[in-house]
Parts: sequence; C-alpha cells; structure tokens
Amino acid sequence: MKITTIFFASILFLAGALVTDSQSLAQGACGGESNSYKLIIHASDNRPTRVTHQGQDANNFPVCNGDAIEWQIVGSAKQYWVNFIDGVPFNGSGKQNSRNGKINVVIDGTAGPEGYKYDIGIVDGGVLDPRIIIGK
Repeated sequence: MKITTIFFASILFLAGALVTDSQSLAQGACGGESNSYKLIIHASDNRPTRVTHQGQDANNFPVCNGDAIEWQIVGSAKQYWVNFIDGVPFNGSGKQNSRNGKINVVIDGTAGPEGYKYDIGIVDGGVLDPRIIIGK
C-alpha cells in the first residue's frame, strides 16, 4: 500500500511539473529554449483595464531574450498600440500598432530588474502602463 501511495504521489508531482506555466520558467535564469507568450489585453469602454497571461496578471511580465510576445485584445474592436517609453526590448520602433488585432515582437534587450515600461493604448480610448522584465 505504501509503495502504491508513493508511486501515485510521484506521478502527480511529475504531471504538475509538466503542466507548469512557462511564465514561471521565465522568472528563473534565462539561457534555455525561447518561449512564446500570448498577452491578453482586457478592455472596457475602449479603455485597457489589465493585461494577463493564461489568466494571471502580466503587469510586470518576465521574459528572456529570444522569447516571442503576442499581444491580443478582448473587449474592444478598435485598433490599439503598444509604445515602449524608456528603451525598446526588441528590434524596430518602440511604438507598434495592431494588425489584425495582434502585435508580435521577439525580445532582444538588456536584462535588468527595472524592465521596460510601456503603454497599451486604444485609439480614441484610454491607456494602461505595464512592464516587461528581461531575465539574465
């Protein structure tokens, strides 16, 4: 009976490790495989209210160089943009406009705990100011 209990506990532990959100992996050291993240912008009355990843707050979102980020909006059909204020953690312009409801970038910036502050704005609407934090 004790062996069976240990066996099932081990299986549950391994299953939990396999389904662990890849965001938690980004919070540790970087240097492994690149990940892809879909950040959901929630809007109400054409104002961005919050940004999430897999249902969790992504206001200070940890990433690594080489990771792909996709922003997508729910709650508004209007065009939106992201605008990085103090530096740009990817190649190209700091202001990216949505195309077909999405914005895609690949992270390539300097690591540090302060991260990169950016605005999410909806055309003729409000602005939200989250942060991307690149790990080492």
